[in-house]
Amino acid sequence: MRRRTRAAIRVPDAFGMSSRIARLIVRGLFAALFRIRRSGDLPAHGPLIVVANHQGWADGFLLAAAFPLAAPIRLLGDRDGTMGVWWHRAILRLVGLIIPIDRGAAGADRGAIKATFAALARGEIVVVFAEGRVSRAESALGPFARGVGYLALRSGAPVLPVWLSGTAELYLGRDLALIAGRPRSVAAATPTKERTSKLARVLHDDLASLTPLWRDPEPAEKRWRWLTELF
Repeated sequence: MRRRTRAAIRVPDAFGMSSRIARLIVRGLFAALFRIRRSGDLPAHGPLIVVANHQGWADGFLLAAAFPLAAPIRLLGDRDGTMGVWWHRAILRLVGLIIPIDRGAAGADRGAIKATFAALARGEIVVVFAEGRVSRAESALGPFARGVGYLALRSGAPVLPVWLSGTAELYLGRDLALIAGRPRSVAAATPTKERTSKLARVLHDDLASLTPLWRDPEPAEKRWRWLTELF
């Protein structure tokens, strides 16, 4: 019998384990506070780029909680918006989700781009809120920045559209929906301005096609509306 070498044995790192535990806690908290509906398949591994609409602070946490706990998931997030407050930083570092982007930098944040490609090369899942802003409006979807097209063309990773509903205004018992579409295969190619812009428009349409046709009725009383501004 051939012996297994020590190098061949994979031991989960402490950071990955703490991330899974933190995501499990987030999953439990969201289940206690809200009513969550999910449709479509969320894979357990990458490389994969996820494009989602961005309505409020709960979006990233909802995605992190919905994917299988074993899925290595990262979110591209504005550095100032996500890391500006000390306790925000503490929570997000514990969960291990964020690849911070410096939007104030002159030109593209090369460090964030490099970290994103490294994550995809490791087989991770990277979430991109391709509008580049928080809409704070239900069922609103602005145009995509062509950066998402650049990431997809450079990496050749498939792109999965995921629509998030209910996160613009939060209160106790709020219905939150997560709708996953079909992944789009993307062949790696030179990311010219024309190609990245065209692909960004295609990915926008993929996500827009998942917009739900129903609207949940407004409850007579909205308890704990302060949840909307929690983060």
